[in-house]
Amino acid sequence: MKRLVLAVAVFAAALVAAQPAASAPDRVHVSGTYEVTDFGSLSCAPNGSPFVLRCTVTGFVSQYSGSLTGSSVSNFEQIIDCKLGRTHGHGTETFTGSVAGVGSGTLTWGISFASAFDCLTFAVSGFSGRGVVSSGADDLAGLNGSIQFGDDTYDGELH
Repeated sequence: MKRLVLAVAVFAAALVAAQPAASAPDRVHVSGTYEVTDFGSLSCAPNGSPFVLRCTVTGFVSQYSGSLTGSSVSNFEQIIDCKLGRTHGHGTETFTGSVAGVGSGTLTWGISFASAFDCLTFAVSGFSGRGVVSSGADDLAGLNGSIQFGDDTYDGELH
């Protein structure tokens, strides 16, 4: 009888060990808010018209809450048209923190954006951006996907 119980216990343990290990979900919906905490360094020069500027921004810092918890540093170029009151640009953003349901590490995405821009007050409104993940590290290695940005919100799918 002891041998039968031992055999059943060994067989049950083998079944449990054969189960696939838990892994990150296939798709992770991310959403929440972000806030700019440091506007970084700005360098601008006229771009063919006294009303149009080409600017480079480095060290632009945002704090994220929601599905993404942590901070990011962005470097980007943008064109500001003061006559039209618009700006658009592109760059790279590196997020360091955690992604709900996945873990912690860094994610880097290329971002492109456009918005209204007031050249007198430097106010941005109607911001619309899209980030496409290009790399990740630590628990976030191998993640891909995209994130849409509004004035102070984000929403996207990672996989």
